[in-house]
Amino acid sequence: AATLGNTPIGVPSAQFNLGAEWDTPFLQGLTLAANVIHTGRQYVDTANTQEIPSWTRLDLGARYHTDIQDRPVTFRASVENVFDNDYWASVASYGTLAQGAPLTVKLSMTTDF
Repeated sequence: AATLGNTPIGVPSAQFNLGAEWDTPFLQGLTLAANVIHTGRQYVDTANTQEIPSWTRLDLGARYHTDIQDRPVTFRASVENVFDNDYWASVASYGTLAQGAPLTVKLSMTTDF
């Protein structure tokens, strides 16, 4: 009864994701992307007395699609957590905290053969 009406552990007060992609007119096959992720505060305990703060993260990326020797090839680059913010990403139901990833750069290439 002490927790009746409380917010469950790890449920954010709000969550928003906004993403956009732009196919550039100056280079055929190049697409630029941006994502903003916001997660509101989350309670760590069932009594709702401890919480982790809200956080917002910016991710940027680009991909380039072309053909090499008549095969489709896509190159991708992304930067997650552009401002390298420290944050607690989430809370598990048993009170374990998940730390958010630091600034992360990813490069990849895909092709068909």
